[in-house]
Amino acid sequence: MQLNKINNFIQSNNNLNHIIDYCKEYKSKNKFNVYLVGGIIRDILNESEANFYDLDLVIDGDIEQFVTKLSNDFKCEVKKAYEFLNYKIVLNNQLEIDIAHSRKETYEDIGKLPKWCKSNILEDIKRRDFTINSIVLELTNGILQIIDPLEGVSDINNKIIRILHDNSFKDDPTRIYRALRYKSRFDFDFDSDTEILLSDSIKHIKYLSKYRKNNEILKFLNEPNISQILDLLNSNEFYKELVPEHFLSKINFINKKFWVNSSVIEKIFFSLLEVDQSPKNLFLNSLNIRRQDMQYIENLFNIKEKIQNDELIDKNKINLSDEIISNLYHCL
Repeated sequence: MQLNKINNFIQSNNNLNHIIDYCKEYKSKNKFNVYLVGGIIRDILNESEANFYDLDLVIDGDIEQFVTKLSNDFKCEVKKAYEFLNYKIVLNNQLEIDIAHSRKETYEDIGKLPKWCKSNILEDIKRRDFTINSIVLELTNGILQIIDPLEGVSDINNKIIRILHDNSFKDDPTRIYRALRYKSRFDFDFDSDTEILLSDSIKHIKYLSKYRKNNEILKFLNEPNISQILDLLNSNEFYKELVPEHFLSKINFINKKFWVNSSVIEKIFFSLLEVDQSPKNLFLNSLNIRRQDMQYIENLFNIKEKIQNDELIDKNKINLSDEIISNLYHCL
């Protein structure tokens, strides 16, 4: 039944079907194993809206040779990540493919990137965050094979978010933010041990760089159920430490359609609307925002201040949409 879901999804997407057939053909001619991993497997099995534009492949073999041939055959540019043996290509300007060698990871310091070495797929599975993200599809010449030693399929069926080991959140505190996003997005529950360890590990957030921490916070803004994110953050005293005080405090005053269609920069502005000046500046300065985008945010805050001071706003001079102005008034 699970394989039928996956096969039907693959057959329904031409780009995905094409790249999987290519991998199977390449495997038939080379000493090489290739696996489809990550969120796409989870979302297919959960029957949630899968991301058609993001694909993760894990390779056990000569990854450089495979990536070179793939990029030449599909005439696409390759980008290499220097921290790990990872490559990124975009197929037909539609399908973004991350390609990594299977690896084993070791965390020496809390909140820092791990040390790694090449390994096999079973070791690669062990380095992942949650069981629901640890399901692997082996792309073989015959029938596709699901590899699921940690019973992620069962946790999807039971709507459970479960970490792989007790030090997971300590090793990588960004997983705390990810756990909350998944809980909100899928309406899953934490298993009891995961929930206890999550709350206990929030103290490790301080070891993350401001850039890594605040980029995880930004990912909240693109979640479809943004009000549920806020409710979740407010449901536990420990969770409130994850974001600046008053972050997203005005989200319920913002038109939902406007929020969905607004730019990331506009979402940042509205999420910081009630945040004090010092934490707001620290947050913004950590994001490496382009100068023109930072100027846009500053302009929005200047307009907010004028509205609060009952100054007249000349819409012809401020070059902002009526929707932005309207939603800003609603928030104030």
